[in-house]
Amino acid sequence: MRYPGTLRVHGAMFTVALLFTANYLISKLGMKELSPLSFAWLRVAGSAALLGLVARGETLPRESRRRVVLFAVLGVVINQTLFLSGLAFTTIQVAAILITSIPVFAAGAAIAMGHERASGLRIGGIALACAGALLVVGGEGLHGTGRSLLGAIMILVNCLSYALYLVISKPDMAHLSPRALVARMFAIGTVLMLPIAAVPLWREEWTSVSPRAWLALVLVIAGPTVAAYLLQAWALRYADSSVVASYTYVQPVLATILGAAFLGERVRPVVVLAGVMIFAGVWLTSRKM
Repeated sequence: MRYPGTLRVHGAMFTVALLFTANYLISKLGMKELSPLSFAWLRVAGSAALLGLVARGETLPRESRRRVVLFAVLGVVINQTLFLSGLAFTTIQVAAILITSIPVFAAGAAIAMGHERASGLRIGGIALACAGALLVVGGEGLHGTGRSLLGAIMILVNCLSYALYLVISKPDMAHLSPRALVARMFAIGTVLMLPIAAVPLWREEWTSVSPRAWLALVLVIAGPTVAAYLLQAWALRYADSSVVASYTYVQPVLATILGAAFLGERVRPVVVLAGVMIFAGVWLTSRKM
């Protein structure tokens, strides 16, 4: 397999981070009119249809198909359901700060699975970042509402699920077609998420949904979903899962600016402190031994 060059690989990962950052604002706007679970299912179903066209004619080996079901559960079903529901319940800045725990969860999972070596420094970094994440959750419990606390917990569980997806999918991403694999993941996710979203979809007042909300959905499907997942799957062929996950640091700064500029969200000191703790923990975790 020919290496495409460091600049291209890191450029792809940075583009993914930008697309995921835009997702916070665009999804927030779309979920003002569509319920989180309806929005999540439509996002997955629309992405599955578009990815099916992109990967038309490409297949996966029979022996990999069971693993792809697990990838779909972790990287699509749990990820999309909990992320969008949590984002609807809390602020963009809280969601973006908690998302930075993904590299730490990825490092912890890689150590637990024997893919990477543990050290006192790395364990300390994991503990520091986890403390920062818990500070955000605790801050929502003390200063926020019950709804925002639930949203923060959903985002945190989503981060763990997505980190596991990055770690366990790495071997398959290295030698299988990224387009075929991601397309199969979203097709499976569409089916598995339907029972979860069925009631909200049934109750949705479709005639009252504005063109702006539909445009938000289309943009989320095209950019932060299809383009981002394909680019990330491609990057996983050439970079460690922990390096791919580390590009989540880009998101909090940009997402906080977007939330303040377009939604009037206030930046709270406890969230800034938690962000510093998580960043420091990620830095310690990712240091070369």
